[in-house]
Amino acid sequence: MSNERTNGILGFLAGAAVGAALGVLFAPRSGKETRDRIRSKAGEAKDELDDLIERAQGEWSKAKGRAADAASMTKDEVTDFVRFLFEEGRDLKDRLGRDAAESAEEAAARAKKAAENIRHSAN
Repeated sequence: MSNERTNGILGFLAGAAVGAALGVLFAPRSGKETRDRIRSKAGEAKDELDDLIERAQGEWSKAKGRAADAASMTKDEVTDFVRFLFEEGRDLKDRLGRDAAESAEEAAARAKKAAENIRHSAN
């Protein structure tokens, strides 16, 4: 795989992780809740990335096994492998985006409830 593609994949995954972290940071939570949430999301992202790497290694081993008698992977195998990595990366990005959106919705609901409590206590 070329360095450009490798850098592109790594950049994509890093961007998804940074985006998720920023979403969590800007949610209106206490510092402890935010740190706990970041720690939790980072752990989940690491686990998902580990799973992705493990699956990619499995796919690589399968492709390598099929092409054991050849010096390198065929164009179709490389294309399939790259497609697999991008699909998994998109899936991870989507899941992280959904998690960030859910966090924002939870924060909005808490803010609305707090505002209602303030209104009721003022009356």
